[in-house]
Amino acid sequence: MHAAWNLLAKRGQGHPVFFWLALVVTLAIYLPAFIVGVVLEPIPPAGWVWIVATGVLHAAYFWSLGNAYARADLSVTYPLARGIGPALVLVASVWIVGESVSPMGVAGVLAVVAGIYLINLRSLDPKSLLDAPRMLLRPGGRYAAFTGVIIATYTLVDKQGVAVVNPLPYAYLMWLIAAALLTPLVLVRYGRRPWRRAPVSLRDATLVGLLSVTAYLLVLIALTMAPAPYVSAAREVSIMIGAALGMTLLREPRHVPRFIGAGAIAAGAALVALA
Repeated sequence: MHAAWNLLAKRGQGHPVFFWLALVVTLAIYLPAFIVGVVLEPIPPAGWVWIVATGVLHAAYFWSLGNAYARADLSVTYPLARGIGPALVLVASVWIVGESVSPMGVAGVLAVVAGIYLINLRSLDPKSLLDAPRMLLRPGGRYAAFTGVIIATYTLVDKQGVAVVNPLPYAYLMWLIAAALLTPLVLVRYGRRPWRRAPVSLRDATLVGLLSVTAYLLVLIALTMAPAPYVSAAREVSIMIGAALGMTLLREPRHVPRFIGAGAIAAGAALVALA
């Protein structure tokens, strides 16, 4: 689901208006499920701190990711954004939160991070290896790196949040706050009818919204079952799937680093599963 919605988002040029429209449409679709979820399991007062925090972080995430996609290629922004997250989650979970992670789990997370980096390289020569770090000197690369920091932060917040709030209402309110914060930014920058000033498709935006919300709901459920570093690493299997889709459906080049990176991600995911 994650790989699919990122491909759709890039087709919409990753525009901030695209992500905003996806959130608005999905909130309308998921409203009945949210109402049922809240009635069956009311939100405790302690949960609101985490809900507000993750809502603010996800608003920043969508805005930053949209700006990254608009300024640089998916092949550069995606590995930077997704690769930084698991690495920071691992460090913060062990050193700050005090979560228990086995040596095999650490090896798995590091293998996934290495695979994320390798899978988007064109070759293994020194110049290609430095392409991503060089991108940090440009706006697109900085937005991607900032997105990675946000991903790590909201993963740790959500780990605490779903410990006290049911994942379904938690996810819905998270998107609601994010949409509420993004709406004035979008309207001020793009006018009262922003969809007319951006390359957006209502169909694609709806699909992205449904896929992204459902995918992240599964991540939240996983966070109630496993340590945050394991969940953060395992979800990045989407990058391997995305690369496979790119090489088959989009006929992208089949570079050697892509196969090595895909293997590293698969091996890392396997280690995490066994940890």
